[in-house]
Amino acid sequence: MSPLKPLKTIAGRPLGLVLSGGGARGTFQVGVWEVLRHDPRGLRSLPSVISGTSAGALNGALICAGLSPQQMLEFWLDLGRKPPVTANRAFFRGIQNAMATMALKQPTMPLKQRARSARLLPSILAKHLRPFRGSSLAAVMEYVLTAGFHNVSHFLEGIETTYLFNTGAIRERLIETLGGETISHPQCNLAINTVDIRSGRVIRFVNAQPSTHDESDLTNYRVGPISVDVILASASIPILFNPVVVDGLELWDGGLLVNTPIAPALALGAERIVPVLVTPDGDHSPTRPSNFGFAIERLADAFLENAYNTDRKLLLERNRLAEVSPSHHLRVVDLYDAIRPASSSVFDAGSYLYFEPEAMTSMYLAGKEAARAWLNRGPVLDTRPGPHPELAPVRAPLD
Repeated sequence: MSPLKPLKTIAGRPLGLVLSGGGARGTFQVGVWEVLRHDPRGLRSLPSVISGTSAGALNGALICAGLSPQQMLEFWLDLGRKPPVTANRAFFRGIQNAMATMALKQPTMPLKQRARSARLLPSILAKHLRPFRGSSLAAVMEYVLTAGFHNVSHFLEGIETTYLFNTGAIRERLIETLGGETISHPQCNLAINTVDIRSGRVIRFVNAQPSTHDESDLTNYRVGPISVDVILASASIPILFNPVVVDGLELWDGGLLVNTPIAPALALGAERIVPVLVTPDGDHSPTRPSNFGFAIERLADAFLENAYNTDRKLLLERNRLAEVSPSHHLRVVDLYDAIRPASSSVFDAGSYLYFEPEAMTSMYLAGKEAARAWLNRGPVLDTRPGPHPELAPVRAPLD
């Protein structure tokens, strides 16, 4: 049997690693990377291109800067041991001020609004304040969201800040880890994806000139060294963390619009794509109890999964057009099945924000397990826009 060839060198075609967002679940990607980096069936060197968003942007930057998987894991675990965020006191002062302002404005509300609130209040109280059957908090919430919903807008406008926590300390941690405010000696082409708060546009930061053949609109690209501020902006979860100003733009987490950023990987020259997601392919824990935390996790998973399915279907359609009308401007790009968690069992409620060392270590180990399983399967190429279980999977040769 001939020796196994590294995945990167199959047919000499550049390989791109696409790392999704996912908060604390980013340690899953570290486990995946460790196996891909050291398993003889994986990558013996860095991929040609890495494109990342949010947690994937952090991991992509660390990989591109040359950190080992163990150094990357230590970076994540250190975030759990010494959380580098500070509560935004202006936000909580804003809540107090907004509540006080609302209380003062109540007597001056329009007569129609006051009449409607007065009409609905007795029925709300009757439903929720019966002995042993209700809750005063439930009554308040129903009143606010129905009879008093007009107050919500006034309340939100009274909080004159946009975030709960400041991430300045994470910036210092990144500078220390990367050895400066930019990735000074990148070892691959790198794309970091963000969203401009004001315009709602995706802004992509790349350290190499993108090709016009793979991305029709290059106006949203910024070419140059990748800075710590760019990385931090991509990981700035809206509302939770402060936006980051780069080149005069207020930027937020790219996961809002491009959680699995395939397009910039193509624009930077990748001809084969390995996506690494942090969402299981459905919930494979039928005995897991349903609760509010479970519902939030599944909602987030569904949102991110839908974003990926949109991206992959666009790429598969692009490949179909390239096959029908061959052109040097459009080439077929191999898309591998995503490496993802086998199940949701290690992802407890709130795992996207559960920066606790033991939980993150479990997710890291789940990443190693998922990567080994992916290599054992082939790996398999994703060639169909929908499931066709009767067809045999297409495997990329590794020898």
